Amino acid sequence: MHAPAADTMSGSDALLWTIGADPVMRPTIVAIMVLDGRPDWAEVRARVGALTVAVPRLRSRAVTRAPGRGRPQFVPDASFDLDTHLRRMRLAGHGSLRDVLDMAQTMATSGFDSALPLWEAVLVEGMGDRAALVMKVHHALIDGVGGLAVLANLFDPSAPVAPPSTRGDAGRSPDGGPNGSWRRRMPLPPDPIGLVSGAVDAVTHPVRSLGQLIAVGGSVARLMAPAGKPISSIMTGRSFRRHVEVLEFDLTNLKSVARAWGGTVNDVFVASVVRGLSLYHEQHGATSSGFRALMPVNVRGGGEGAGGNHFVPARFVIPVHTDVADCMAEVRQNAAQWKHAPGLALSDVMATVLSALPAVVARNLWSSMLLGDDFCITNIPGPPFQAFLAGTGVEGIYAVSPPSGAALNVSLVSAANRACVTITADVAAVPDSPKLAACIEDGFAEVCSARRPDPPRSA
Repeated sequence: MHAPAADTMSGSDALLWTIGADPVMRPTIVAIMVLDGRPDWAEVRARVGALTVAVPRLRSRAVTRAPGRGRPQFVPDASFDLDTHLRRMRLAGHGSLRDVLDMAQTMATSGFDSALPLWEAVLVEGMGDRAALVMKVHHALIDGVGGLAVLANLFDPSAPVAPPSTRGDAGRSPDGGPNGSWRRRMPLPPDPIGLVSGAVDAVTHPVRSLGQLIAVGGSVARLMAPAGKPISSIMTGRSFRRHVEVLEFDLTNLKSVARAWGGTVNDVFVASVVRGLSLYHEQHGATSSGFRALMPVNVRGGGEGAGGNHFVPARFVIPVHTDVADCMAEVRQNAAQWKHAPGLALSDVMATVLSALPAVVARNLWSSMLLGDDFCITNIPGPPFQAFLAGTGVEGIYAVSPPSGAALNVSLVSAANRACVTITADVAAVPDSPKLAACIEDGFAEVCSARRPDPPRSA
């Protein structure tokens, strides 16, 4: 019988593992699944146990190899014990979602034991008739889109399969689970092999290829350029401490608003956050010309599984506009530019180069790129149907995503007809996160209620 093979990290995985030693940049993801009942503990334990079999990285330790011997690897943990990672607890008194958020934000600030697989989960009871499953993973294991797809393995097998237009390659979850994949089809990034061929072509046909090389070089430069300092004059502090607030919106309404604007739900989301940040600055007697955003762009190909990291941290500045229509136009323009940027195809190559540098150098370079960002924004597609875990309905899924050196991270997870928004703020940058959450909620109200531009009249 052969021993399980080691799983070598990709360049992106290795970089996230390396920067994890910096508490400010710590790439910890915490997912909160709120349930409308109290699931059977034995069934939850069995589901999570099966998940660790379906996703071998959940049973593996991260091992850093000596310089020059290759990237770190996930090595199977021969002494893996499910009960070391999965536990059950009951809140004291009359527990609430706020209690769960307080626990999640503490989990997000703490590191991992490198001698163990890089995850833990807690079934939280004592919320009246409700419960919550809180799962914490290191970003080196998986990214947000892949993580939500992996969670499909926990849902009851009777959950409906997504319609063909939104299904994955085989209509199944990436790790063979019973549920259909809800990952939305996204435009694939340019092919790296094609770009290499283009570089060869440039040698023999320099004039014909000049435009392509300029485009690739320009987008790579934008990916790698140091951010300097935040644009915001008040959200400048950085620390490892976090505070979490959540909001919930009707997804059907957001889709309707997006159609009226001629854009996407993501456009509405980003514009609402920008308007909210502007309101927050106004309440503090400050103004800002704009905000530098970091937005992960999903570059996961159709043949890639749910594991690992397949995203590019696109960065752009969104100027502040008093008119909502101007703000929406600015957001749409920035998003469109990054979705098709040629440099996205070389993202893992760049990450591999950074991860091969001495750890201190890699962390310093990564920090110089990201610490000047004002906010991160993440949109993660969740199940487009009512999901169940051990017979209990999933009321909402909240992603406590790392700020990655910015003042805050705002994430949106769509679940059935809900848009679950989580604001993870660096306490040193945002000491009054409830006020910020209220401003972002007002930002959504502004965008959703603003008068849309009249469509052009036909001649």
